[in-house]
Amino acid sequence: MKRIAVLLLGAFFLLGPNIVVAQGEGTAGDRKHDPTTLEPRLGTKIYQSADEMFKVWVDSRLQIDAAMYFENKNPLSNGTIMRRATFALKSVLWKDWQMEIDMDFAENALDARDMWIRYNFRKVNTSLTVGNFKEPFGLERLGSSRLLTFMERAMVSNAFPLGRRMGLAARYWTNYGQLTLGVFGHEIGTRVDKGTLDEGFSTNIRISVAPINEKGKTLHIGAAASYKTPDVVPDLATNTIELKARVETYVFDPKPLHTGDISDVNYYTRLGGELGGVFGPFYFQTELQATQVKRWYGKPAGNFLGGYGTISYMLTGESREYFTDEGEFGEIDDVKGGWGALEVAARYSVLNLNDAAAAIMGGKGNQLMLGLNWYPNNNLKIQFNYSAVVLDNNATSKGRMIGGDSFSFIQTRFQAVL
Repeated sequence: MKRIAVLLLGAFFLLGPNIVVAQGEGTAGDRKHDPTTLEPRLGTKIYQSADEMFKVWVDSRLQIDAAMYFENKNPLSNGTIMRRATFALKSVLWKDWQMEIDMDFAENALDARDMWIRYNFRKVNTSLTVGNFKEPFGLERLGSSRLLTFMERAMVSNAFPLGRRMGLAARYWTNYGQLTLGVFGHEIGTRVDKGTLDEGFSTNIRISVAPINEKGKTLHIGAAASYKTPDVVPDLATNTIELKARVETYVFDPKPLHTGDISDVNYYTRLGGELGGVFGPFYFQTELQATQVKRWYGKPAGNFLGGYGTISYMLTGESREYFTDEGEFGEIDDVKGGWGALEVAARYSVLNLNDAAAAIMGGKGNQLMLGLNWYPNNNLKIQFNYSAVVLDNNATSKGRMIGGDSFSFIQTRFQAVL
């Protein structure tokens, strides 16, 4: 993988003499979004052919985190971490084709992220994507990490959505919404014994509408559903799954909410509801997700539930983009003042991995998160979070922690994007 990364970097810079360099034009507030092509962010250097049939540019991200924990029952480790250090090449090929190769080098480990090929059927507002990318489930999980209001996603967003998988997806969109259908397999890098066992798969559907969608004024309503069979992975027995979640911090990441091994699983289903909106400098987003695990041999199904609600306000007056073709919120407008933009935010999240009827007690968590974000410009963001966590007696991280804990922490992030 390291050799591949070096070759990609070399190929990109060798292309320089043969293509035209252009500056990304427009601003977050006034540029016209084109759903049928990849679009670089404001200020990005674009390498393109003279007829604009071919384009390529770099998308990189650096996130440096630090956290301090105020312990109660369990020892928690203060420290720092290189949360993300990504390098991506994004390209437009023959106008209607796109390709992305994205890798993460953080913590001295190479991790494959988005790696896909896409074709756009321009006349019918439809795209077809194949490769490794995020399954269409969970509004917060689908959004880019560079756009997160808080440093980490809510508990439910890393418990139920699966993130990136090998798959095939088709999307249709209009000016008022989108519909995505997909079939997904394993997480890239997991080993599957093709000789004896088939890999697990999932089918997904997500629909979103924006009955209000004007500049600085948006209302988003969405829903998603998925059918999933158990993955075949080396660290779990056949037909076994586990559900787990971190408490919205990554510097110390024990995942106290953990069901342990759920055996004899036939399949499981997931449902999700989404609601969000932008009204000038005010922004809100909320989700409710449920997972039901169906089991063999007459064992009772397991039912689990979680959700969150987020509100934020731009003290300096900026608003936020929304893309109907993706059903996702985007970046903030151009920073208005010379000192940058300021945002205050709050989130409350709940996750319940307990089901006494199914004899699965993975714990329940309630969490309050407060945040202050400073955007010196459109390429830099500095985040400050304070959080208070309350866990029930079953939240033991599969027996590794003392249950019934409650603690708080502060954390900060320095982010730069190119």
